[in-house]
Amino acid sequence: MGHHQRFTEFLHEFLQDFLKLFYPDVERRLDFRNIEFPDFAAGSGGEAGVVAKLRTRSGSPKLVLIHIEVQSRPEPDFPRRMFESYCLLRSEHKLPVFPIVVYLRGGEEGLATEEYRITHAALPGEIVRFRYQSVRLARLNVEEYRRRGDPVGAALGAWIDRAKSRCSG
Repeated sequence: MGHHQRFTEFLHEFLQDFLKLFYPDVERRLDFRNIEFPDFAAGSGGEAGVVAKLRTRSGSPKLVLIHIEVQSRPEPDFPRRMFESYCLLRSEHKLPVFPIVVYLRGGEEGLATEEYRITHAALPGEIVRFRYQSVRLARLNVEEYRRRGDPVGAALGAWIDRAKSRCSG
């Protein structure tokens, strides 16, 4: 079993803890008691990531999707694929989607917002600007997550150590 599959299984089991570590404002707004993981085949031949359907604690709409893709490292065509996956999910489920990519290696910043833009020389300005969150494990401060004292933080600390030892960029 490869790292991609292991981390995907980790997210299925510990999604709430993952969100609490990296996106606590999002985690606090969601109800994890009746979480569903609908099947989703990512477009463009990519491996499907994790899609979770959850209820919100308040407000409207009452349901949202969390979409997490796991990538070994950044790739030039990934932003387009992430946008296409977002569009497919939004079209199929008619729900808000919170998109995240987890890079196991590589990259510049630990936590960041990435963008995909569509422009055309014959048209003024941007046609589309799509933003999504990114977690680059190899660029995170491992001690910060170990100090938090929870098992998921410790497990991610070990994963981060391993990613850093393999990181080349």
